[in-house]
Amino acid sequence: MTEPALRLLVSLLQARPARRADLPALGLDDGPLDELIRAGFVTQTGDRLSYDEPAAVLARQAHATAGLIAVLPDLTREWQNHPRTTVGVELVHGHEEQWRAWARHAALTPPRAPINLYPSLDILRDVIAPSLADVVGPYPEGMRHARAVLPAAAVVTDDDRAVIDVLIRTGLRVRLARRVESWLYSDPEVLCALPLTWGEHPPPSIMIVHDPAIRALTAAYCETVWQAAAQYRTPKPEFHDVLRLLALGMSDRAIATAQCTSQRTVERRIAEAMAHYDVGTRFELGMAWSAEHVDEG
Repeated sequence: MTEPALRLLVSLLQARPARRADLPALGLDDGPLDELIRAGFVTQTGDRLSYDEPAAVLARQAHATAGLIAVLPDLTREWQNHPRTTVGVELVHGHEEQWRAWARHAALTPPRAPINLYPSLDILRDVIAPSLADVVGPYPEGMRHARAVLPAAAVVTDDDRAVIDVLIRTGLRVRLARRVESWLYSDPEVLCALPLTWGEHPPPSIMIVHDPAIRALTAAYCETVWQAAAQYRTPKPEFHDVLRLLALGMSDRAIATAQCTSQRTVERRIAEAMAHYDVGTRFELGMAWSAEHVDEG
């Protein structure tokens, strides 16, 4: 959607004019209105205008895009069968071979802004995480823009979070979604990869596609999933809030009162923090914790 249309949508949702003829009086250019109507954000009946909830519109668009992506394997095969046209598609079978294929393509054309959708942690845990740092190490710039989306229900235990920590240490930004429909990989300016069977995870076979139109469609879908997801936040240890209050000058007793716990519990958490930071005194603990959280204030 164009920027003028987006600006007009914001103004329309603020003013809610009932008729198209009312737009000039509000200082609004109705030129981009037809684009909003085609996208489903606005409905025009005669001269009357009505408005739909943006989230509902985007959900319908995402559903339609998902449906189209689901039939991309069939569409691509039909495209390849046409005697005068070809689409560069590489079929890769087996999870380990798929990971090796990523490394092979990255060596030829370094990743620029990859995003991966994972319906579960299976492949990440078993195949990708053990060698991720070594494989992506040569591409620090591309991995700085790398992203991953997983379902929130897949990240529950400490072992699950350890897998996510591996992703984050290599530079990926991670978000959690309510649901991830299918595995998908998109690097809009380089290539995309789709499962041969939509929704199958882990996909036993994938196709790697360089066609610009398919890359753009896949990127648009991945971006919709990313925007609807929430940022993953590393759980903080129990001693974090104790140290935060300690840094404010509060005594152990005052911290215990503020947290509705015992002073002995506060002292235990301070001891755990000292072990975590490998320091021997509270002064050293304060220095170590302050250095790590210098940007939190």
